[in-house]
Amino acid sequence: MNPPDLRALQSGDADAWNAAFDWLWPTAFAVAQLKLQPFLPDEIEDVAIESLEELVEKVRTVKSVEELRPLAASIAHNRAVSLLRERFAKKRGEGKTESLDAPADDGGSPHDPPSNDSPLADLEQKELAQRLGQSIAELKPPLGEILSDFFLHGLRYEEIAEKRGVAVGSVGVYLKRGLEALRRIWRKND
Repeated sequence: MNPPDLRALQSGDADAWNAAFDWLWPTAFAVAQLKLQPFLPDEIEDVAIESLEELVEKVRTVKSVEELRPLAASIAHNRAVSLLRERFAKKRGEGKTESLDAPADDGGSPHDPPSNDSPLADLEQKELAQRLGQSIAELKPPLGEILSDFFLHGLRYEEIAEKRGVAVGSVGVYLKRGLEALRRIWRKND
């Protein structure tokens, strides 16, 4: 797909904006999905749409059409991070300022399993853990290891990158690919 005409966008041409939406949507959606999928998957489309709406306001400031995709990605990233911070602040009690990457300091891991009150719940938890372990074992390296490091062991991106010998920026990509592969495995098995 060819990029839209920047002058037409800046003048508010509806047809140019329809083409621009098709051209920019995959970028805004992918960035929002990368940040929100593990925590707020229902918010991905809203953040992507809001990002493109904000881009409409900023289109007059760009000098070339090639700047639009990185700008859309940046806006989507910032909106997703802001939403995560807002939701986590409500969850932890507003007014506290902590890093989202900092491990919980309450003595327990943020990834500890919930307490179960019945033997049936214990059994369901064990079966789910077994199924998850088998699914992770089916993934191509290093997807399973990186998913385990992040979700089960609570490691931060920097720690995973150092442990696995990958770039810090690649950790999120591996997480996204790993989650997508897990979804495919579970859909196939269901």
